[in-house]
Amino acid sequence: MRGSSFLLFGRMLSVLINFATQVLTVRYLSKADFGAFSWAIAVISMGSTIALLSQHKALAHFLPIYLEQDDQPAQRGTILLAIGSTLGVGISIVAVTFALHGFLNDSFISDPLSIALLLILVTLVPLQGFDSLLHSVFAVLASPRAIFMRRHILSPMLRLAAVLGIIAIDGDVRGLAYGYLVAGLLGVTTYGLLLRKLLLSLHLIGPKSSPGVRVPSREMYRYGLPLLTTDLTWFLSTTVVILILESLWGTQGVAEYRAVVPLASLNLLILENVRLLYVPIASRLLARNDPASVDQLFARTSAWIAVMTFPVFAMCAFLPDFITVALFGDRYKSAAPILAVLATGQYLSAVLGVNLLTLNAFARVRFIAKANFVVAGVSLILLFALVPAMGPLGAGIATAATLVFNGLINQVGLIRLTPVGRLRGSHLAVLVAITGISIGLVFLRLATDNVLLLAVSIAVVSIGLLRWSRDTLHIADTFPELRKIPGMGLLLGK
Repeated sequence: MRGSSFLLFGRMLSVLINFATQVLTVRYLSKADFGAFSWAIAVISMGSTIALLSQHKALAHFLPIYLEQDDQPAQRGTILLAIGSTLGVGISIVAVTFALHGFLNDSFISDPLSIALLLILVTLVPLQGFDSLLHSVFAVLASPRAIFMRRHILSPMLRLAAVLGIIAIDGDVRGLAYGYLVAGLLGVTTYGLLLRKLLLSLHLIGPKSSPGVRVPSREMYRYGLPLLTTDLTWFLSTTVVILILESLWGTQGVAEYRAVVPLASLNLLILENVRLLYVPIASRLLARNDPASVDQLFARTSAWIAVMTFPVFAMCAFLPDFITVALFGDRYKSAAPILAVLATGQYLSAVLGVNLLTLNAFARVRFIAKANFVVAGVSLILLFALVPAMGPLGAGIATAATLVFNGLINQVGLIRLTPVGRLRGSHLAVLVAITGISIGLVFLRLATDNVLLLAVSIAVVSIGLLRWSRDTLHIADTFPELRKIPGMGLLLGK
């Protein structure tokens, strides 16, 4: 949690910058242009994830083990295999997109602007895949501080600069797409230079490095390829829903849905930061044959995510009308129910998200693959049942239900296949307390629409929850520096 807290600080800065970028983009572009741009970005995100072939997950699992074994040839081979695989698949996706863009435009896309933006942005597929891969490398080989500037400051600032530049010159959405492409190129170039410096300092390359390269391709692909099914479920809850919305409801429907997705995704903020360090740490503990420590890591991490994410969930779920109109204007007032539904699903997904990370650490990839196929089937049924009739709101309901269902299946698998994951003691008490508080806020929301009263109530119960769970979270032990802050004794206790 200490390492993740530094990344969380950086992530919060990037969230603020990305949030400003999102608000400026939504307000500047027309609804149709924003919908087309969001569609293209969603497709690029799917392509970059496919390009990875889950090698970033395999790297996060195996590289810590090879570090524990001091096997430098395998460390080098793991990194080279992951980079080569990602760039090769990513470049192939770019080539296929240019070859088939006419067919896509005639057969699947309702707005020609969407495919035009896709052709501008498609070069980001290998770049974003490479960026995500290097993120995992730095998480394993370096301290979190090595990630801070590149991931959480430089990249968001480049995108914000692109939006501000387009607004300043009164440009259009195509200019914005070119700005995003330039930002991606600059960011990956910076990360590549940092990687070279890191590998030289660790003597994995250069004159002081030991000879030999061992490429563990069989282990990496056997572990990584089944985890592509996890990406499949992610596609269904992100990209596929956008594709269905664009086909049935046009770019206006895409805009209404996508405008609130970044807000709802704030519920994943803590989980995303923990995810980066959790699997390498758990893998090292298992390499030392210490499952008891993994169980402790699981319980405390789950409690941290549940408590620290609760204020974000409560604000999005119980004040969606105020937040949506205040940020995006009256044009997006109808998106408020979508925000409430998505925030609820994302919060429950975050609370249950450590289940999947722990299954990855235990290498239960066969179960993960089977579960993901079941989840994918349920997701498709919900999407085709709800989106045609309910539009963006139906997409939000289907996505939220899929996320929760996925988390519950992983919880069952964790209990069945590992010695970790039982809900008991203080961990269970935290979840029960959050459930009771949420029910109370539901009744309060039904009784009043007073924004100030609801906001104050959410703040009070959130602080009370944090204070009540301080012993479970071990706040004072995890962050002893807080004791130096005047007044923190009320929160930390003795």
